[in-house]
Amino acid sequence: MPSKKEITTIIQNIGLWDKKSIDSALEEMEKTGNLLKEIFQTRGLLPYGEIPPTLFFQLGIVLQELPAREIPQELIGLISPSMANKYHIIPWEIRETGALVFVSDDPLNILASDYFKKELNWEKDVDFIITFPKEIEQLINKYYTLETEETQDFSAMLSEIGSSEILDEENDEIITDEDEEALALQAPVVKIVNLILVEALRRRASDIHLEPLEKRFRIRYRIDGLLYEALTPPKRIERAVTARIKLMSKMNLAEKRLPQDGRIMLDIGGRPIDFRVSSLPGIYGESIVMRILDKTTMLKDLEQLGFLTHDLNIWNNLLKYSGGIVLVTGPTGSGKTTTLYASLKKLNNTDKKLMTVEEPVEYQIQGINQTPVKSEIGLTFSSVLRSFLRQAPDTILVGEIRDSETADIAIRAALTGHLVFSTLHTNDAPGAIPRLTDLGVPPFLVASSVQGVMAQRLVRVLCKNCKELVEPDEQTKKILNIKEGEKVTIYEPRGCAECNYTGFIGRIGIFEMFIMNYDLRELTLKRASAFQLREVARKYGMRSMKEDGLEKVKLGWTTIKEVLDITGDIE
Repeated sequence: MPSKKEITTIIQNIGLWDKKSIDSALEEMEKTGNLLKEIFQTRGLLPYGEIPPTLFFQLGIVLQELPAREIPQELIGLISPSMANKYHIIPWEIRETGALVFVSDDPLNILASDYFKKELNWEKDVDFIITFPKEIEQLINKYYTLETEETQDFSAMLSEIGSSEILDEENDEIITDEDEEALALQAPVVKIVNLILVEALRRRASDIHLEPLEKRFRIRYRIDGLLYEALTPPKRIERAVTARIKLMSKMNLAEKRLPQDGRIMLDIGGRPIDFRVSSLPGIYGESIVMRILDKTTMLKDLEQLGFLTHDLNIWNNLLKYSGGIVLVTGPTGSGKTTTLYASLKKLNNTDKKLMTVEEPVEYQIQGINQTPVKSEIGLTFSSVLRSFLRQAPDTILVGEIRDSETADIAIRAALTGHLVFSTLHTNDAPGAIPRLTDLGVPPFLVASSVQGVMAQRLVRVLCKNCKELVEPDEQTKKILNIKEGEKVTIYEPRGCAECNYTGFIGRIGIFEMFIMNYDLRELTLKRASAFQLREVARKYGMRSMKEDGLEKVKLGWTTIKEVLDITGDIE
């Protein structure tokens, strides 16, 4: 692609504009921020409408079709949605030289590279790839769609709220607690917060992040595990929005020095929605995170979680045990609670008594006795678990084993004829065994009580509406172990309105099943390492999460990149 200097030389050589006209237009762009194309059109130096194809040819520009790929969020966050929409530019990559590369459908943006460099405070060069208008439209819809969908309504609300004196940043110190409460009840503020919540549900977000930065107020949605920047409201409404959310979640408006937790229960479109709200003081204001718990999507059946038939049969067999402990491991946000709820849902019959102790109780399930932990009054996992044993339950769910006392009581409950489910934070399934011994549980108790451990992660599911069939290259065949002549369907994401131009809708689990047997119990008694346990479990047929994920790639459910990004070096 020609550089700015080369484009300028070509323009002068073909007699389109002279150097003075170009410099003058660039100077006006720097002062006004107007599009360079519009400036030349206003001055009668360029026809109105789209840039003529002949100009591309004269400038030596060949339009490039972009390869399908996910643009990292750190690149997308470099420019605002309004900037992307106005100039038709999308950050594409950062080269080894440090040059920032944009894609655009406007070749005149090459002339304005210094303008964008200055606007972004970018120290290295700014380069461009020129592509087709349809490509740019799809990318803007995919990564900055909220700006185009909500601008009118949002702008109208801001104009309503703009006249309020207590929103003036210069008079910030005169705002009292009473002022904040009154501000939180203003109709425009209520509308803005409602818009934020409803849009989060429309986009299938799992949580909402409201982040005060030095010069702006950023709102992001986590969708299928990734954060996407949504609305970019002015800094001046930050305090109003924060106050409204704190008021709704019954937090103390006056307390801005300490973290607070709250809860908002709403019925939106006939759906009961629970928002778990957390506030955290920062140097630029209070950061708010709202976790969305939607009963209509959370309470799934086991068959909906992404199990392959073999793994589903193994897990269902574990549910049939009358005693012992079954563990689910993985980091925060890996779907452990969803799996456990789906398991309880399957076991929830009138002839069984099920009890849970959780922090907090995420969803209320009819027919199950659920107890929330309240550490401040001494109601801990261990104290509740002791009381459970006097309630004669058949199945017990312990939200998390996090200390030696809880681990010891859970293990002993499992040995006395109760089926106990719980979670641990370990990287893989075999790692749960040494983790329990690290917590102080004697190896003979671990060996006697643990029936099985399942590790899991979540990967995004390809959109059925737009996923594209691709021919696997040699590297793909090697990763998937595709043999000569084997027919395998591999798909890649494309992006459409159905999936908000992400190429993915929803997530499923990838699993690793570690089932105890005689040899593994013997190794547990000898305090074997997780590596040794893994080696023996593999001999008995245990598949790794990576292998399970790659099998789902072959089925067309997800992509290799998704699986490798999630599992990393875990085998």
